[in-house]
Amino acid sequence: MTILVTGVRGRVGRAVLDQLLAGGEAVRAASSSPGELDLPEGVEGVRFGDGGAEALPAALAGVRKVFLYAVRGGVADFVAAAKEAGVEHVVLLSSLSVESQDAETDVIARSHLVVEQALSASGIDWTFVRPGAFATNTLQWSGPIRAERRVRLAYPEAYGEPVHESDIAEVSVRALLEDGHRNTAYRVLGPESLSSRQQVEQIADAIGEPVAVTPISHQQQRDELLRFLPGPVTDTLLSYQARRDGVPGKPEGDVQAVLGRPARPFAQWAWEHAEAFR
Repeated sequence: MTILVTGVRGRVGRAVLDQLLAGGEAVRAASSSPGELDLPEGVEGVRFGDGGAEALPAALAGVRKVFLYAVRGGVADFVAAAKEAGVEHVVLLSSLSVESQDAETDVIARSHLVVEQALSASGIDWTFVRPGAFATNTLQWSGPIRAERRVRLAYPEAYGEPVHESDIAEVSVRALLEDGHRNTAYRVLGPESLSSRQQVEQIADAIGEPVAVTPISHQQQRDELLRFLPGPVTDTLLSYQARRDGVPGKPEGDVQAVLGRPARPFAQWAWEHAEAFR
C-alpha cells in the first residue's frame, strides 16, 4: 500500500513523511514543484497541488491513503481523481477554526471547511486533524529576537494553546495507520494556554537571554503583518488575538486520547528550536 503525503515542504507534512518512512511504509511525496524536493532515497516525488488536475491520476496511481493539506480551489478535482484511483482514506490537515461560530465567513476557517465538506460528501473515509495555533507560528519573532532581543506585539496578553508540529504529525500518522480513526475529527492542541508574552518568556529561557516585549498599536501590527500576509488573513488573525486578549482557554484536545500521552509543552518546542532565535 502506498501513502501519498502532500505538503512535504511544510514542517507537518515532512514530519508525517519521516514518521511513515521510519515505520517502514511505502510513501510518495507530493508537491507543486517536486523537482525541488530534498527527499530520502527511494521516495518518489510527484506533481500535485498547483491546480493542474491532469497531474492527479499519476500522483494517485496505486495510492490507498492520503495525507492532505487543504486543496484550496481544487478539492472537487482531487475528490474525483481519488475516487477514480480507489483511494480509501484521506487524513486532512484542517484547522480548529472550522469549529468557530463564524466559520462560514472567517477566511481561514472557510478555506478548510470547504475541503472538509467535500470529503464528507465524497464517500471516501476521512479523518480531520484540527490543530489550533502552531508553535511554529512564533518563528515570525525570530528575526527581531535575533537582531535586538525584542518582540513588538499589539496583543501581548492574547492567549493560545500552541501545539508542537510533531504532535500534529504523530496524530495524523496514527490516523493513517491504525484502525478506529476513520470518519472522526480530532482537536489537536498544546497542553497549556499561554499568552504571547509567556511564549516570549519561554523562548528567552531557551536561549538563555532576556527578550523584551514592546506593546504597539493594532494598526502598527497590521502594517507589519501585511508585509508577508494577505489583508483578509491579517485581519482575521488580529481579530482572533483581540478576542483572546486576556482570555485563557481550555486546552481540551485529543492528543492524549490518540497518542496515549500528553501533548508536548511549548517550553520543549522552544528548547528544540532555540537556534532559530539566537
